[in-house]
Amino acid sequence: MRLLNKTIRSYLFYSFTIILVAIPLFYVVVKKVLLHSVDRSLRVQMHDIRSNLPSIRSADEIQIWSKMDKDIRLTETNEELPDRIYTIYHPNHRHHDEDPYRELSGNIRVNGQLYTLIISNSLVENDDLLGSILLVQFLLLIFLMGGMLWINRSISKRIWKPFYKGLDTMKKYELVNHEPVQLERTDIDEFAELNRAIKQFTDRNHEIYTRQREFTENAAHEMQTPLAIFQGKIDLLMQTEPLSEEQATLIGALDAANLRLSRLNKSLLLLTKIENNQFSQTEQIEIAGLVPGIIEGFLANSGFEKSKLDVLYEDTIAINANRTLIEMLIGNLLLNAIRHNVEGGRIKIETVNRNLIVGNSGKDEALDNDKIFHRFYKSASQPSSTGLGLAIVKEICGLYHYQISYQFQPGWHQFTVSFPQ
Repeated sequence: MRLLNKTIRSYLFYSFTIILVAIPLFYVVVKKVLLHSVDRSLRVQMHDIRSNLPSIRSADEIQIWSKMDKDIRLTETNEELPDRIYTIYHPNHRHHDEDPYRELSGNIRVNGQLYTLIISNSLVENDDLLGSILLVQFLLLIFLMGGMLWINRSISKRIWKPFYKGLDTMKKYELVNHEPVQLERTDIDEFAELNRAIKQFTDRNHEIYTRQREFTENAAHEMQTPLAIFQGKIDLLMQTEPLSEEQATLIGALDAANLRLSRLNKSLLLLTKIENNQFSQTEQIEIAGLVPGIIEGFLANSGFEKSKLDVLYEDTIAINANRTLIEMLIGNLLLNAIRHNVEGGRIKIETVNRNLIVGNSGKDEALDNDKIFHRFYKSASQPSSTGLGLAIVKEICGLYHYQISYQFQPGWHQFTVSFPQ
């Protein structure tokens, strides 16, 4: 969830909770105030009636008086009761429902006769008033929530614009090109400081990248030259005569070590170039069309010639990537399958459902899934390996966001590269 939405949600939740609690509380308070006003009016009316009783000279007068005022009912009684206020509902024949009334009942005495006097006051208008108040409160809640949401989003978007501009710039920034970073000007101190930090960060990283790339290029040139000279001297030593068996063994060991050192140097330089994204040129590639040429390059390998090869193309798998890197990826997986295959075993290459699968028969023991893609990790059966083949595969997959996984079944090892849609 975005920080802007999270902040607005907190404000809205707090405001909504407060108003949601305030509306029923306000309703209860107003209702009590209105009832208190009605009760007070009933008591005043009862007091006025009792004050005017001495002017009534006969029971006929009070009967006529009660008939003229529909809110007053008068009945004879022999029981004297205290004054009582209560709410009662009377049928409304016009609307076929019941209307609430507030009533005050008490005794009066006229010419020695005891009467029960009931004074009524309709609460319909009070209920209508309360309904109108609730409607106004509800509309106020809607307008308040909508207004807060609109104000917060419009103001917050304007305030946070430099932040999102800087974030978008960082997403689009490419270390290789190092185009000037264009950031939003702002008078907010925190975002201005963030912009300065982004500018310093990109400049510093580009400087480090440039130095590292120069080192990679210089190292590639400087190290290959002495290695080539060393290899040439070894070749000359092999041609010298007479050459004893012990000398030949020592020279052969030097030759193998030099070749391994040369492969190691090339692999490390390759890894550095991949990490520095120096293979930025891309093109449309079909994996199924690339595999046959790579297989042809391994035909002279003795381990490959002695293996049974199964190739199945169910999916062409079109991708946009650097051709050299994809050839290295497939070639390293195939070379790994050849090296770890058993005598007369099988090698399978398959493209299906945007997956490249390279498998080989092998020992009934799974590789360490946590280490097989680490640099310099190699099995005991391949001590001459540089331990960088699968590390290069993993680095290429990481560069293009491919998924690579290792599966094992008894006697069968398999690597799967999944290409996104």
